[in-house]
Amino acid sequence: MVVLDGKKVTVTYTDEFGIWQHLADDFRQHLPLRNLHWKSAKGPVRNIPVLGVDLKRFNTETTERSHMLPETLPYLNLYFVNCDDNETYRQIVKTQIREWLNIAESRRNQEWLIVYVTKQENFRNPARYFNMKGTVFDKIKADFNTKRDRCVQLRLSESESEDYEAWQELIAKIKEGILSSFDQFFKQYEEDIRRLDSQRSMIGWNYCTFFILKEGLALTFEVMNIFEDALVQYDELEASFFQVLKDRALAWFGNFGATDPNDDSANILDVKKKQYRDLIMQNSISEFDFRCYLFARQCQLLGRLHKSVEICRRAQIFISTFSRSIKEHQANVGEYFLESWIFSSCMSVVNECEELAPLTSMDDSNTIAFNAAKGELLDLARKQLDKIGIFYDHLPASLPFTTSLNETIPTSPNEDNETKKKFVITNKELQEAIDSQNDFDVLYLSLTNRALRAYEGSARLRSLLRLQGDVAALHFHRKQYEDAVQVMEDIPWRYGEQGWIVVENNLLFKFAACQKELGQTRSYVGSCLSLLRNYSLLTNEEIAFYADEVKNLCSTLEKGEEINRQFKPIFAVSVSSIVDDIGDEDGPYLSVELTNNLSTSFTFDQLAIRLVSGQSEEIWFGVCKEEIKPGLNSYKLYSDNSASGNYFVENVRMSIGKVTFTHNFLNESKKKSFRINEHPSVLRAQIIAPCEIHIGEPQYFLVRIFTGLSHVDEGKLALEPVSEGLSFPKSEKYHSITKSVIDEKISEGKVSEQDLEVFEDGKIKIPPSQSNQLIEFQIPYDCTWGAIEHKVKVSAEYKSKGKLRVFTSVDTIKVWLPISVNELNIFRDDCLFLKMDITLQGSVPVRVLKTDLIPSKVYDVADNPSLTLPSLNLFGKQHASYVYKLTRSKDYHGEEKSASTQIHFVVDYRSLQDEIENYVEQTLNTILKSRNLFQHSQFLIENVKEHLLKSVDYVSYGMTDVLDLGELDVTQCENLFVTHGSAKEALIDVVKEFWKTSNQTSNEEIMLVSNDLKSSISFPVNVPSSKVLNTVELIISKSHDFIVGEPCHCRLIVRHSSYWNHTSSTDSKDTFEFFYDVHVDFDNWLLAGHKKLCFTLKVGETKEFPITLVPLKTGHLLVPFVRVASLNSHIFSETVYLNNAEQILVRPRTQSATFFIEQQHRIHSIHSGAGFGGPGHHHHNEGMENVEF
Repeated sequence: MVVLDGKKVTVTYTDEFGIWQHLADDFRQHLPLRNLHWKSAKGPVRNIPVLGVDLKRFNTETTERSHMLPETLPYLNLYFVNCDDNETYRQIVKTQIREWLNIAESRRNQEWLIVYVTKQENFRNPARYFNMKGTVFDKIKADFNTKRDRCVQLRLSESESEDYEAWQELIAKIKEGILSSFDQFFKQYEEDIRRLDSQRSMIGWNYCTFFILKEGLALTFEVMNIFEDALVQYDELEASFFQVLKDRALAWFGNFGATDPNDDSANILDVKKKQYRDLIMQNSISEFDFRCYLFARQCQLLGRLHKSVEICRRAQIFISTFSRSIKEHQANVGEYFLESWIFSSCMSVVNECEELAPLTSMDDSNTIAFNAAKGELLDLARKQLDKIGIFYDHLPASLPFTTSLNETIPTSPNEDNETKKKFVITNKELQEAIDSQNDFDVLYLSLTNRALRAYEGSARLRSLLRLQGDVAALHFHRKQYEDAVQVMEDIPWRYGEQGWIVVENNLLFKFAACQKELGQTRSYVGSCLSLLRNYSLLTNEEIAFYADEVKNLCSTLEKGEEINRQFKPIFAVSVSSIVDDIGDEDGPYLSVELTNNLSTSFTFDQLAIRLVSGQSEEIWFGVCKEEIKPGLNSYKLYSDNSASGNYFVENVRMSIGKVTFTHNFLNESKKKSFRINEHPSVLRAQIIAPCEIHIGEPQYFLVRIFTGLSHVDEGKLALEPVSEGLSFPKSEKYHSITKSVIDEKISEGKVSEQDLEVFEDGKIKIPPSQSNQLIEFQIPYDCTWGAIEHKVKVSAEYKSKGKLRVFTSVDTIKVWLPISVNELNIFRDDCLFLKMDITLQGSVPVRVLKTDLIPSKVYDVADNPSLTLPSLNLFGKQHASYVYKLTRSKDYHGEEKSASTQIHFVVDYRSLQDEIENYVEQTLNTILKSRNLFQHSQFLIENVKEHLLKSVDYVSYGMTDVLDLGELDVTQCENLFVTHGSAKEALIDVVKEFWKTSNQTSNEEIMLVSNDLKSSISFPVNVPSSKVLNTVELIISKSHDFIVGEPCHCRLIVRHSSYWNHTSSTDSKDTFEFFYDVHVDFDNWLLAGHKKLCFTLKVGETKEFPITLVPLKTGHLLVPFVRVASLNSHIFSETVYLNNAEQILVRPRTQSATFFIEQQHRIHSIHSGAGFGGPGHHHHNEGMENVEF
């Protein structure tokens, strides 16, 4: 590489003893020198990491020009001595050294060093210690050393460590000598330059002399590898030259130059192609050669600093600025010398820097900068090919090639022009390109590709696009359409992104022509559309031509070749309003305005607009086969889908053949929203919770399909769970019932029953149906525990009058139970009392209309007076109790062991909220029908319930039977209908009328429309079955009053029965083991006898156990409780204690005698009526009558 041609410090050696051949290899192993430090008098310390040394034999002859070539002058002279004999030294060696020293000292700024070489064993010879005259080295030091020590001893040793130390001492002396010599050179040059610069204004001052002197200092710095300081010298020389150029004092230069052979093609960085220094010293160098040499020396130093980016940047500046000077002398240098010189210079710099870059460690930012600078040089060279190509008829004189011309196109070389100097381009690549169009194309494309790679590496998108466009234009000019299309495939659109519309159109013309020639119909249509997009730059004829091309070819495209484009800027579209006319059988329609900005008309196949809601629902409105005239056009768009709700206008699509134009309205700052209502003419489907719920059984939803005014030919219904955890088990069919609907009321009679088929995709078949019919069927579902509501998406696709329509909605089903039930069982010998407690779950009261207990095969239910009770209102924190009497069924004898004992408690109820909302719905529908606004029914009723009935106090309504709606919030009412356009005021008036007529409505009026509203819940009740029933009775044997402290003898009677064991018939011989436990309150009673006792019983057997009780307090004392349980944990037994809650009056001992004598009859009466319920106690009183006092 030319830029890395380095220089080394020259060191001479003198060897008159023949020892250099033994030292040369070892000496060179210690080169180059490392870590030198030079301290100038003014500047900071310069660190020299590496310094190359060029070893040469000492030349006793002195040349005349040696002082003018600092890079060739020795910095240090070495003299090697190998002599151990003092006499030989005195007679011969000393004289030789003196002669050599005289020559070395006569040369300015050169240092010298005497190296005494000896072997280690000679140094250790004992004889030298007895030599009183000293060694030869001592004599050399005594004879030649002055103020500085310029003598060094090199002891050669077989030990590596000792040998290394000896060489390090020599190398240190060599470094010291070189730095000393360099410092002398520097001071001399600095002084001479200062002196000459001070004489600049004097007559006879010569810039060339100043240049040689200052370059000498730069070369001295360069030899010492201090490249930064060397570059500073050349930058200062360049600045002084421009000052001379400004003053027009160019007397020291010859003519402008650039007339030598190969001046247009030589490597601009080669400083050896001419004897530049000799020409400068002779004051005969031309301005062209001088500036090229100065630039080359700057780049050479930058190359030594590995600054390839800076070289490219300086090259670009130098070439562009110096080109102006060459252009001023174009008459002398010849035509197209400048283009050849620019091309050659750019390529020289790029080639040199590409070789230098791998040697330089560059980060990402430097790599990008290098690619950018290199790309600009390659681009500048390529522009010269544009000029030469146009001149030699290899390129057309049209865009984009003419952009490289900064002047009028020169005359063709075929035209005679005697005034112009004939010039022949000497660059071989350009010569071949001029002679052959094929070679020109190869050079043009290869150079452009190099520039493209450089721009791509530097992310220079615009430059990248421009060069790609030039390559595509070349292929187009050569009629290489396939290559042109391949290059231009993405370029035009990227030009448009950058805002280069004119360039984009220019390329699109060529691109479209190539595609048409190649038969690429789809791509050609796309290019025509792109040209029409820039219609402002086209003539009316061009617009008509490309529009006709689109219209003629868009329908010929195959499937999969569809083209998508944006509406703008060819078309503009807006949605003005939605019209909802109940008299229009086709339903609501969108009013759309479409503007055609072209001067020709089109006919679209379909125009469709998509509306979306917040629940991910969508509706498409469309119209087919309409003409788009230039200017403003209006259309009505209808929909085959039906899904009520608030919708945003999302996007619009317009198809012309296989070309589709789209526009997204959601990207606009102000989004348009509309309200779409259910139309009475279309089919509607919904999924709701059933009126009857059976707890413990598989749950199901009720699906209703109302045909409206449509005649359904066929259809499919899809149910898609939206709530997490909800699923519908797959079934083969569903049983449906069809009913008639008259005036929005469902008739009781059935029209038909049939099974609905389920398809493989899970969709349910909708049978052919007439208008105003309702199809109902139940669908089971599974869900996670604890869910209170579910959401299901309902979609129905059906054909009506041969036209396919779609209905979509998302229904919310509440499955939360408003009431809960608790049960309590009370066993008796021949019956069971069942107590049912109903409790309100939420805060909204319910009206309990009826309750019923459904018997099973095992149990019968006795007549219940609660069935005839009127309805009652159940509020929060209240409960309603119902008691039923159960007996064993006389028809059941245990023959079916698996017979269920489960009975069902059925509650018919009506929520007060449902009661009011049903009244609101019926009343609003009546008002809407009277005003021809029934299409808004669903939206109005849902929002009145959700927003305007929030203030209704259902508890107050349940207690007073009067509906208080409160004050109407007019502001909130207006906000509800903001999307209804012209119907807004009419709907507000409907709400106001309802509020006025329905506020303070009585329950009697509400019941006129809500009395048939009823829900039912069936709760399963599991009656426990007892294998053994023990009846326990405590008989107290006492015929007079109970006295504190007196014992009472009692009999504990236990009767065994299997009446409630319905699962099997018990054998009378079976024996069961039981124990009884008397629970005594020892604060009131003392017990004598067995408190707890084990015993056995057979079926139907009765046993008696004696115990004694002693009352401890007076008053009414509870009879102790007795529990009987089975010893076998597998046998479930139930105990009926007849004395449960029975009390006994215990009197004090002091009162008995007095009252017995005087008031005997009264006491007897008191004792006769002292029973506390139960036949057992009456038997006790009869016993007391026989007691004698």
